[in-house]
Amino acid sequence: MNKKADLRDFYIKKRNLINPDLLSDISKKCADQITSFDFKGKIVSVFLPIQKFNEIDTKFIIQIIIKSGGSVCVSRTDFKEKKMELFIYEGAAQIKNNKHGIPEPIYGNICDVLRIDYVLVPLLCFDQEGNRVGYGQGFYDKFLSSCRGNCIKIGLSHFDPIDKIEDSNDMDIKLDFCITPNKTYAFR
Repeated sequence: MNKKADLRDFYIKKRNLINPDLLSDISKKCADQITSFDFKGKIVSVFLPIQKFNEIDTKFIIQIIIKSGGSVCVSRTDFKEKKMELFIYEGAAQIKNNKHGIPEPIYGNICDVLRIDYVLVPLLCFDQEGNRVGYGQGFYDKFLSSCRGNCIKIGLSHFDPIDKIEDSNDMDIKLDFCITPNKTYAFR
């Protein structure tokens, strides 16, 4: 059962069983783990959580990055072109859910992808080698491939890693780190 499609189905179901209190606890613990990174003077791309998918709430992480002297950018998705456009985060008033229930900036200054130092990556699960399973649309692989080579890719996961994702391939962009509620895994 270590193929992406099976893992995707399994982890979507597993994540849907997480109640709001536990999700808040998981989100806060992941934020605690992220304090080991130095964001001062750095630009960090942070995903905004899709509530209906029980994604990790990144508002705690955004606060930590800004308080540490970093800048945050958030994405707006172009589903037709299958790409993401980044905007400097200016606050909650800038964010509205699109027709798919995805929170996105409705205005703001565009952030050049080549200026990004860190990318926080949503995922369903990951393995011991830094491979990840997302929703299967390829948005993040395309986005990550456009980032600078030294951009640090950090996954955020509700769960610990599995041994191996069997059907990972050369098109998949590996993580440098993955943060779980209890541990930060390094793959570099």
